[in-house]
Amino acid sequence: MTKVGLLLATGALLAATPSFAQTVGSCARGGGANQPQPVWVLFDLGSAHVRAADKPKIAEAVKTAKDRQVTSICLVGHTDKLGDKALNAKLARERSQAVAAELIRAGYPANHVVIAADPEAFGSMDLGNYNASDKDRRVTILFSR
Repeated sequence: MTKVGLLLATGALLAATPSFAQTVGSCARGGGANQPQPVWVLFDLGSAHVRAADKPKIAEAVKTAKDRQVTSICLVGHTDKLGDKALNAKLARERSQAVAAELIRAGYPANHVVIAADPEAFGSMDLGNYNASDKDRRVTILFSR
């Protein structure tokens, strides 16, 4: 590969990596009755890969944010309580970053995305009628005004 080709490949990689563009911090919770409802993007066990079936849901979240004049989107990554806590924290952040990348691809400005990780915070491990940990492996998209 030539030097120019290497530079172009590096630039493309950096441009596609959302973690350089978003604020990393905490998200405001709540927001009143006029706030758009949160959106959940679910993940497979141990994965930070956005399922193809969830990409339209993310695109719809971008449309909602633009239509409702949302000032920022906060992404809260979650994990179930299975596995190592440090790995779950990393996975929660990677899930948030993956959803951020999809939001940006769908046209939402990167500088209005806040990434947070809340691993194991809501994990219930109640395996009653359904596997409750499925809903714990998610990113919650929260809208702020």
